[in-house]
Amino acid sequence: MDKAVLGIVINKDKCLLVHRRWPPCTWGPPGGFMDKGECELETVQREIFEETEIVCEVIEKIHDFIYSDAYYNSSISVYVCKYMSGELSFDKESLDAGWFSIDEMPKGVSPGVEVFEKAFSIVKEVD
Repeated sequence: MDKAVLGIVINKDKCLLVHRRWPPCTWGPPGGFMDKGECELETVQREIFEETEIVCEVIEKIHDFIYSDAYYNSSISVYVCKYMSGELSFDKESLDAGWFSIDEMPKGVSPGVEVFEKAFSIVKEVD
């Protein structure tokens, strides 16, 4: 089973989402597969920067799940992160990217809205 990570980046009252070009083709946090020799925290920061040019501070792991389809069978860990710097852009892996409040999130966001709510509450506790 492949190992992947996602990073929910919070900036004040908004979180960073990308609209994935490839399966599962939904809106969700930036992330991806670990490179050989990388730890999860390094992967989260690298993937967020590669996909969005955003620099973040990783706070903690908040969720784990399995994603499986015709192409992938992956164990995925979700981390909550705090925005540090950078101007948002997106790369070839995404159709779009943006900052969304919990009330503005696109339908079908993955993971579920409850994971994002948990991320917002953790960042509020840290601030």
